[in-house]
Amino acid sequence: METSRLVGAGRQLLRAVWLVLVGGGKPDPRRRSRTRVVVVVAMAAWTVFIGTQAVPILAQGSLFCYVVAFLAAATVLLTLWRPLWAWRLLAVLLVVTPDMYPGLLRFWGWPWAPAVVMAAVIVLYAVASRHSQAVEAAVGTLTAVLVAVQLSDWRDAFLGVGLMIIPLVLGSSIRERRLAEKERSEQQRLRLAEEARGAVLDERARIARELHDIVAHHMSVLALRADSARYRYPGLSPELIEEFAAQQATAREGMTEMRRLLGVLRTESPETMPQPGAEQLAELTERMREAGSTVKLALHGDYDALPAGVALSAYRIIQEALSNAARHAPGGRISIEVDIGEGLARITVRNTAGGNPPHRDSERPGHGLLGMRERAMMLGGTFRAGPEDGGFVVRATLPLGDPVAGTSEVGTS
Repeated sequence: METSRLVGAGRQLLRAVWLVLVGGGKPDPRRRSRTRVVVVVAMAAWTVFIGTQAVPILAQGSLFCYVVAFLAAATVLLTLWRPLWAWRLLAVLLVVTPDMYPGLLRFWGWPWAPAVVMAAVIVLYAVASRHSQAVEAAVGTLTAVLVAVQLSDWRDAFLGVGLMIIPLVLGSSIRERRLAEKERSEQQRLRLAEEARGAVLDERARIARELHDIVAHHMSVLALRADSARYRYPGLSPELIEEFAAQQATAREGMTEMRRLLGVLRTESPETMPQPGAEQLAELTERMREAGSTVKLALHGDYDALPAGVALSAYRIIQEALSNAARHAPGGRISIEVDIGEGLARITVRNTAGGNPPHRDSERPGHGLLGMRERAMMLGGTFRAGPEDGGFVVRATLPLGDPVAGTSEVGTS
């Protein structure tokens, strides 16, 4: 068991070494803040200063001195984008500078230029803070080899490797803390989303109970009274009997819709139900005619080919607009125009001023316009409603493709 773990770790380290040497090795995504950029640029500038001043007197002012200083500064700047490429350039400097500066070992005890040493600390920290632990181990191992082969005294080699481990450990701890904070934030987001989902389900269940206990009860009483009217009032004319039968059918249809709505509210993932088509739209206008309204329907395009969500929203907008017209302007003429084409479904419901007084509850503030607006906005469409030419017009435009931000404009009837 232990052998297989060692073999697996060895293979992972070899893959990491290959990635470090020749692979792309994209670092962890991290936003480059202004403060971080300023700090790295300042470190690069200080590296140039160290690289041109803190060298043997014989090397100061030489071309090679400036080349090494600016290459070391380039490795520091490169850590902002690609820490692994910065390390590759650093590895070249670790190999080259000891031969180019033979007096450095006597100058300050190390065979590398001070600018290279400073750049190495920054680069190792950047690699450990932006890459996985496997890449960090590979970089540490390769750097330790480059450091050890340049030092003849084992004590110096041990000290160099030990000092090299410090930025690696610090960068790794910073990365692990960042990953832990990210995971904690994600867990917090999931917890809040779950709490919000639970609150929505509770609210839906509460609404379903209220609809069942209040609205469904009144609808049942209305259907029962309409059905029993011909028995409670004998001698009614055939027209009245037909009217009560139509009211009973409307009430029972409303109860059916109510039961469907309750099923949707009580189901966490409701199944898609058959959506209203052109036939149901024609039946809706026919019922309005039977109720005494003059309704004209003009349908341009294939309504049945609409996406399910668009077809349902269009049907509900037209249904609510007809209800508003019948409630606020009874006796007026109503025209419905549905134009489908060019990726849009355009709906226009226009009613003239009614010749009869409005219903008693017509002055109460309702949610009809709000519901129509929300249905259009939900699909990324537009909605406008308001008085026009002595009547009232509802216009809605529903996109048939991917929704975008919608607009609305609502007036009062």
